[in-house]
Amino acid sequence: MFPGSISPASRAQALEAMTETPLDLLVVGAGATGCGTALDAATRGLRVAIIDKGDIAGGTSSRSSKLVHGGLRYLQQGDVALVREALRERDLLLTTLAPHLVEPLPFVLPLRHRLWERPYVGAGLLLYDTLGGSRALPRHRHVSRKRLQQQFPGLRGNAFIGGIGFHDCRMDDSRLAVALARTAVREGAHLATYSELEEALPDAGDGLHRVRVRDVLTGDAHVVTARAVALCVGVWAPEAAAMFTADHTVIDVTRSKGIHIRLPRAAIDGDVALIVPTERSVLFVIPSDDHWLVGTTDTEWTDGPEPPEATEADIEYLLGLLAGILVEPVRRDQVSYSFAGLRPLVRDQAMGGDTAKASREHSVARLAPGVLAVVGGKWTTYRVMARDVVDTVLADLGEAPRECRTAGIPLVGSDGIEESRDRLAGLLLRRYGSVAGEVRSLIDEDPSLAQPLAGAPQFCQAEVVHACVHEGAVRLEDVVDRRLRFGLHLDEVPAELLDEAAALLQRAEERRPA
Repeated sequence: MFPGSISPASRAQALEAMTETPLDLLVVGAGATGCGTALDAATRGLRVAIIDKGDIAGGTSSRSSKLVHGGLRYLQQGDVALVREALRERDLLLTTLAPHLVEPLPFVLPLRHRLWERPYVGAGLLLYDTLGGSRALPRHRHVSRKRLQQQFPGLRGNAFIGGIGFHDCRMDDSRLAVALARTAVREGAHLATYSELEEALPDAGDGLHRVRVRDVLTGDAHVVTARAVALCVGVWAPEAAAMFTADHTVIDVTRSKGIHIRLPRAAIDGDVALIVPTERSVLFVIPSDDHWLVGTTDTEWTDGPEPPEATEADIEYLLGLLAGILVEPVRRDQVSYSFAGLRPLVRDQAMGGDTAKASREHSVARLAPGVLAVVGGKWTTYRVMARDVVDTVLADLGEAPRECRTAGIPLVGSDGIEESRDRLAGLLLRRYGSVAGEVRSLIDEDPSLAQPLAGAPQFCQAEVVHACVHEGAVRLEDVVDRRLRFGLHLDEVPAELLDEAAALLQRAEERRPA
């Protein structure tokens, strides 16, 4: 067994372990904040377990813009403290925590107005450069109209007078969440996905919290006992909180819908990422080796916490924004994939339904003694959110403060990454970092797994098996949508690819890691 591996056997063992002995902390939710909270708690010596009714990062955490950033537009809203905090976390992820999954990304912010816009935006980017307190990324620079057209030939030259270039980072959000989960498991946390919190049981008067957890895969019910419970469930917070308190004012969440579309790399002629202010928010146009990711919308969602779909109106809205800045408009038939997610924002009465103006700060609410819920925040600051949750848990339990250690703990795949670069190369290293050897080990055991997947030559069969025996994938969608991201990386996802992945996953379920 490799350190931190999450296999079918380890899931069953985790459920058994968390029902046998009381936990210090039960974390509900295996997204970025939940996995980060479990990692923080485990490294501070708490006995901790994570449950989730679905997969790792099955909700909002896998539906982001794939950016690790300070939030340039939050400066415009005057939220300097949040930007400073996010920039420091961005640099930490880039340099220490996950350098194989987080990489620098050059942006250009095109300018339209000759007199005031360049000094105004330049001053903001100067502040953006200095708030993080490090030199992990290059400083901003001014770009002439000629240089802007060289970097992005597909941009309408007559619409812009030039631009300002700066750097943020891109990431693979699902893979980063898996690395967080595996690191938490390596540090001693128990993890059971597809395990749903059904109800809080009556108080027995012993200071412990008991909840009923249903194994989604088998239907079996388990009673889990813990000194504290942390609800890290994002947009599901109001529903989960109702199991522990009748006070509906404790959790006040606004759900904001954001959608993204995927385009083939050839659809847009450009070499850098764009960030373009819009009437409501900003438009991101983000390149990768094989596609463009374009987003996002920011509209209040009132239909419940289940992830919505991107509608035709949503897609046409983004295509309309692109048509306003590109020489050649993107056609609807070039959109090969789309996804939508919900942001769990802390409700601000002053925003009047305009979710784009809502703060991205987070809030930790106490529902009952030892029962907490965290809402708000953003992917980049997951570690800060986790720290605040664990600090509050320790205070609620009457424990002495213990120092948060997660700033100095590289995530699984980042340990020894520099040494790994010398002996590993290519896509495996980019996806798995220093644990790419796990995939190689599967191929050594069964050389047939070295074959590429049908219709997806950049992936090999061993990666589907690896997703199951090392990364906690249980269902086909876990592999297709989160571990290997076929929709993002392929212009077309053929039926034979899905059939082959399903067959490999079924074989892998009976396998035990060496």
